Amino acid sequence: MSYLLEKFDSIFKPGGDPTPYAEHHINTERHPPVSVPPYRMTPMKKELLRKEIEDLLEKDVIEECESAYGAPVVLIPKPDGKTRLRIDYHKLNEITVPDSYPLPRMDDLLQSAKHTTFMSTINLKSGYHQINVHPADRDKTAFVCPFGTFRFKRMPFGLRNASATFQRLMDMFCRNLPAMAYPDDIIVLSPTFDQHLLDLETVFMKLKDYKLRANRSKCHFACSRVKYLGLWITSRGIEVDPDKVSAVQKISPPRNVKQVQSFLQTCS
Repeated sequence: MSYLLEKFDSIFKPGGDPTPYAEHHINTERHPPVSVPPYRMTPMKKELLRKEIEDLLEKDVIEECESAYGAPVVLIPKPDGKTRLRIDYHKLNEITVPDSYPLPRMDDLLQSAKHTTFMSTINLKSGYHQINVHPADRDKTAFVCPFGTFRFKRMPFGLRNASATFQRLMDMFCRNLPAMAYPDDIIVLSPTFDQHLLDLETVFMKLKDYKLRANRSKCHFACSRVKYLGLWITSRGIEVDPDKVSAVQKISPPRNVKQVQSFLQTCS
């Protein structure tokens, strides 16, 4: 296993060129450009935004621009105390022609997770940012903030058809592979350890060919059980995550319609 990880260490290194197998298009037909004024920000949020902008510029994900389009920025807090930059593309999404490419059903994927002895999960590093936005459509991704106007060179979150573009890439990637993906989490299942090494090598070779980078800290290799889609996949079958069961058990019984709706949402 160590030899295999060392042989394909390049797929775990940050940065790199975007995949040549996908490109995101934004079809707005002949609709004129749309823009929304930037949202107000506190000095503390401005400083957080500045760091996010610098990081994205350094990674060649965004670039400065002049554009008739413009969307406001939203900073979303993460569980680890950091922030996640998101762009409010609701106006752009309203004029974007939808891509009807289907997303996989979680239950179908779980049904396909047959009983196997060895399993690995591979998480792609910032999967959306590994796909280029078509040069002709980059101005449409422009966002405005206190530090100027920028546009995305790589596919951002929040675009109407971004999930369809990404899923199309992952379906093409998994074709003829002993693997499944949803959405950027790949799972490899094998009956024996020797077969698992061969299967992983096949997947690693295709990751290298597709120029896709994985997040080593979020990958798990040659395990007897792995967490996938919020459930535990084991050699015995699929098991519910005990932590989630415990969390549901601790919820007080609902006393009105609103509490019932909240409880059902938690369980879904």
